[in-house]
Amino acid sequence: MQPYLQLIRLPLLPSALGNICLGALSAGISQTDSLSFILMLFSSAFLYASGMVWNDYFDAGIDAIERPERPIPSGKISSKNAAIFAIILMTLGVAFALSVELLRGFSGTTLSIALIISFLILAYDGGGKNFIIGPILMGSCRFFNVLLGWSVVGEPLTEIAFLQAGVIGIYIIGVTWYAKYEAEQSNRISLIAASIIIILALFIGLIFPTFNHQENAPTWLYPYLFFLLMARVVKALLSGIQEPTPRNVQMGVVTCLKSLVLLDCILAIGIAGWVGLWILLLLAPNLIINRFKKLYST
Repeated sequence: MQPYLQLIRLPLLPSALGNICLGALSAGISQTDSLSFILMLFSSAFLYASGMVWNDYFDAGIDAIERPERPIPSGKISSKNAAIFAIILMTLGVAFALSVELLRGFSGTTLSIALIISFLILAYDGGGKNFIIGPILMGSCRFFNVLLGWSVVGEPLTEIAFLQAGVIGIYIIGVTWYAKYEAEQSNRISLIAASIIIILALFIGLIFPTFNHQENAPTWLYPYLFFLLMARVVKALLSGIQEPTPRNVQMGVVTCLKSLVLLDCILAIGIAGWVGLWILLLLAPNLIINRFKKLYST
């Protein structure tokens, strides 16, 4: 099982689930939505996993040179089996989204978002990542993943939903750009530009409560939480900028991706109040999974 767990980047799976929790809590999920919420988590998890497998499938030639130890170039998993695995995962992701529609009452929103995410995954992994549009495609995947969480209650998506998803989307655009040359010596100017985009996303997140007027959001603590997150992220980004070696850049990328759960938590607090702290539970499986050193994150 280890090669397949490596393919799906298991250590970062909680970050995808955090997006769903962010959207669902912000949308006002209730106890009656519990089953739909669980099904939505499975949908997001399978779609995320399929994207990771497709990434290695399409990058098998490059990985044979840069990362020959990975499952496909090392021969532990054949390209054919990897493609079948990715198709199964993506199909399951869409199927779980459809099950939410059938359970809750068909509106088409959840299924449409799942299909859009599937298209964006294939567009990015299938070649889009090699062009300037690559980071935008990846950011769009996360953008719609947050909206997938919002759709769990079956209500029309609001402007706040799109703004919140936009924070996550812009953040991932910057992280993807930052990670573009993580396997080799990165360009310092490129890293600085990517870092500016990441910080811009965090700044938008910082002022997010000004667009939200719900009384249950503890805005007095919100900026302090955000500054702590920004300090963690900026420190990792500066390490890569100062010495743009593959190790430093990859550590910066991993830190940014693992900080997604914290970002989801804080943004949820900004709308849903202290219930957003439940998202921190996703750090527990993350810490456990990270003990298995052979399960890489990038």
